[in-house]
Amino acid sequence: MNAENAPDPEDENPILPFPYRHPLELPVAEPWPTPVHAAGLLDWIRDLVNKYVVCPPHAPEMLALWTLHTYAFHLRNVTTYLGVVSPERRCGKTTLLRLLGMMANRALLASNISSPAVFRTVEEAQPTLIMDELDTFLKGNSELRGILNAGYTRDSAYVVRVEGRGSRKYRTEGSKGSEGKPQKSQLVKFSCWCPKVMSGIGRLPETLADRCIMITMQRKTKEERCERLRNPDTTELRQKCVRFVQDNAEKIARWEPKIPECLNDRAADVWEPLLVLAELAGGEWPERARTAAEALSGVRQPMGPTAVLLVHIKLLFETTKCDRLFTRTIVQALNQFDAIKEMRAGKGLTEVWLSRQLSSYGVESRAIWIGEECAKGYYAEDLRAVFERYV
Repeated sequence: MNAENAPDPEDENPILPFPYRHPLELPVAEPWPTPVHAAGLLDWIRDLVNKYVVCPPHAPEMLALWTLHTYAFHLRNVTTYLGVVSPERRCGKTTLLRLLGMMANRALLASNISSPAVFRTVEEAQPTLIMDELDTFLKGNSELRGILNAGYTRDSAYVVRVEGRGSRKYRTEGSKGSEGKPQKSQLVKFSCWCPKVMSGIGRLPETLADRCIMITMQRKTKEERCERLRNPDTTELRQKCVRFVQDNAEKIARWEPKIPECLNDRAADVWEPLLVLAELAGGEWPERARTAAEALSGVRQPMGPTAVLLVHIKLLFETTKCDRLFTRTIVQALNQFDAIKEMRAGKGLTEVWLSRQLSSYGVESRAIWIGEECAKGYYAEDLRAVFERYV
């Protein structure tokens, strides 16, 4: 790099010249020249998934619908998120993400991405954002987590930032009387709305997982076989996805699908765009989609710490067959379990800590009598609604 092209040392965010930076270029597929039969297209995508990846039951059907959805997400008010997790490495997550990247619309794969890069990329490129190794860079990043949480609904998928802080990239060049002068700061709204895949080892944050269709990948057995993913040509597949959405845009935007009654409100929102495509495809796909929705909506991440705590309290009431328990009795019983003690870094629970946890659910301890003794505690009836809602 010569002196002329060197970055300004006073610039906090220098923009490096080519070849030190690489502009973002996402592939855009041209429409297939003739009308497309969607059922056959979905069969093709499902078969590709089965060919290269060992997935849980019903996941290949869902992934076929999701792939087609990435070409049509702008026609609905909700875009579907995928969460792909595994308990260990070498369970096929990266292979699945690579395959989705080859099939999805304007796919961008990233193993690390900053919060500003997310909303600037989405605003400028409208990609399908596929994020691997999320467990390594999301932890402690509350800003990025908030952006991802908001980005699945069109109405709320925006972030607001201040621009024009005087660095070189914000200076007005060639404007009369203002060359080299910093622009005034202004509020700018960026979209963060696009289909996303979030993958990592272990767990996704609860708020994020609740917005996803979750797939838990497992290491394949000797009996389970699939081909190695090299570089299959998916040009025709992507062109056919574009053509189907182009020909059916109005129907996709207005269609109201039949949603399984077992889905909660959030799951119904996330599955609706996929069910629309299944019903428009016809054949066996509407039933396949509803079966997948019922099966995969029942799949959850391993329970979080709060859920584990509530389960143990519920079991304690059931095994003791008591309608009330002192707080100290609950704490003594729970501290026998290492998983519970780890909630406080191995120090064990205290009565004050337990009271704070339960009060966040609207349940307060109160003075109760057991025999001739009175102390702070809980009635089983007071916790019933919490158990029904969260356990």
